[in-house]
Amino acid sequence: MSRKPWSAPLLALVTLVALVAVPAPALGVTQAEVDAACAGSSDAYGTLKAARARRDTAQAEYVDLISEREQTAYLEARLRDQISDRESTTNEIRDRVVNRAIDVYMSGGTQITDLVFGAHTIDQLVAGQEFLEAVTANELSSADLLSVIRGEMETMRADLSDQASVLLILEEKADALADILASSAEVAHETYDQLRGECKRLDDARQRELARARAIAAARKAGGAGGVGSVITPGFICPMAGSASSFSNDWGNPRSGGRTHKGTDIFAPKGQNVVAVASGTVLLTSGGLGGVSIWLAADYGVDYYYAHLSGYASGISTGTRVSKGDLIAFNGSSGNASGGSPHVHFQLHPGGRSRSPVNPFPTIARACR
Repeated sequence: MSRKPWSAPLLALVTLVALVAVPAPALGVTQAEVDAACAGSSDAYGTLKAARARRDTAQAEYVDLISEREQTAYLEARLRDQISDRESTTNEIRDRVVNRAIDVYMSGGTQITDLVFGAHTIDQLVAGQEFLEAVTANELSSADLLSVIRGEMETMRADLSDQASVLLILEEKADALADILASSAEVAHETYDQLRGECKRLDDARQRELARARAIAAARKAGGAGGVGSVITPGFICPMAGSASSFSNDWGNPRSGGRTHKGTDIFAPKGQNVVAVASGTVLLTSGGLGGVSIWLAADYGVDYYYAHLSGYASGISTGTRVSKGDLIAFNGSSGNASGGSPHVHFQLHPGGRSRSPVNPFPTIARACR
């Protein structure tokens, strides 16, 4: 099947029509009905609800904390760069002033000679009043500037120390939340499989309705943050088993280097199966921020990006054609997610990967209950 990329005007029109046409859903299955149906499986369902609550709470806190950590790391990096720039400037000033002292000495300035041999450090020499009186006004100005810069650097170093302390605390909190998120997701996935009959049917129905409501709410936002309508991604399926994964609308959250998040992080136990959301051809990449990654070029003109994988499925290589639902990889924490909670960073690019991504959350929410 040949790829049919969407043009930007057609994409915008179709998305608008899709959003206008879809009303906010009325939830047909209440939690009370699910609880009643699951009364016979109270132990398993109680465990499942508790695990979901822990998972969702940990995920929300983790996502917020990662954003705070990225902002802190960005500020720390900027401070380091600013300190480095000022260190270079102070070195240049010192060299210029000391070279001036040498010139004076070479021309017979004995006063400078005594000061140079009497100073224990260059800073001590430059700061000395006698030295300043012995050199020209230009060096006097340089010495004043050096004093100002040193004061700035002291303040910056204090700020850097504070940021480093905050970053350490955030890292420790992130590690703890990652453990809670992983363990509760595992319990939720295992316990879900224990549900039977009407209990499982109604729970599935309620989870689908809640997911659809979240998808529509997100899709009503403007621009790329609103995602695309289902007509753009026909037949889209969940990248990982819905019972094993959790996610939120984290599009636009802060990321390292002053970037913003341009995808949806789908959290699940490490090693969880990752499948093709559409039929198409894959391109394997590795290294950089994404680590072990896959691009899936769907037959209908949309490209999907899966990052932070732990590895590829057997038989998957660049150029491999896959069908929707085929196992292509496994969940992990490679790239800049190393040490964090295992998840797949998922992106959606209408028109191909050379085009800007849009928020995949509404699409994922419609497919992953």
